Amino acid sequence: MSPKNQIIKTNYHTHMYLCRHASGTIDDYIEEAIKLNFTEIGISDHAPWEELINRSERMYPNDYETYKLQLEEAVKKYSDQIKVKKGLEIEYFRNKDNFYKKYLKEMDYMILGQHYVEVDGKLISTYRISSDKELTAYKDQVVEAMKTGYFKILAHPDLFLFSQREIGPTVLKLCEEIVLAAKENNVLLEINANGIRKGRITVDNEVIYRYPRNEFFEFAKKYDAKCIISSDAHKPELLYDEAIENAIKFSKTHGLRVEEELE
Repeated sequence: MSPKNQIIKTNYHTHMYLCRHASGTIDDYIEEAIKLNFTEIGISDHAPWEELINRSERMYPNDYETYKLQLEEAVKKYSDQIKVKKGLEIEYFRNKDNFYKKYLKEMDYMILGQHYVEVDGKLISTYRISSDKELTAYKDQVVEAMKTGYFKILAHPDLFLFSQREIGPTVLKLCEEIVLAAKENNVLLEINANGIRKGRITVDNEVIYRYPRNEFFEFAKKYDAKCIISSDAHKPELLYDEAIENAIKFSKTHGLRVEEELE
């Protein structure tokens, strides 16, 4: 991809080797961002959660200090070439405020990536949500999370629709509530390029992405909610690829209000 032809010059959703399902170091990502003439790059690997250590690939608790040190060194090392922001992608669970406050003292921002929902005391993968009760639990958790003020971005906000082909009035109402909460709490709704990389499905003879979903982002357009395009890169070479260009097209097709930098 030629840097001269780019539109997007930032990315804040970036994963590296410590999460164990991505590749590349912090330096690898920053150097790729410099080649692309980015103005800012945010590193936001998955925060450690002991409760989830066997449920998803993420950094282990004893990796966090390594991650923090590498970020601090990178900020200094590249300060005259690009602005580097320190971040984390993290789930929201109730009664864990001390964790979020600690991370916010040490990081520049946090991304809310709700990969699990708590229903009847059990954790369910957001990719496997099926019932109205589980869908509502996702909505309730992310809305509560956004009200805390801890999070700048809601990653793949429509991920809870992953297993939903046809979306009826009840689920549309949940989408609307999430969008309204994001707008009210000044949280950016992410147009996630990694969802585009996962391919498309056919629903009622229409070929659509599993995410980002048209139905969800129609509400973002309706309420003029702020959005952001993110690579959700798991390899440095994915910072700017065809999926990013398709995410840009998606945003233009839906007439979305896209922010390019974190406040």
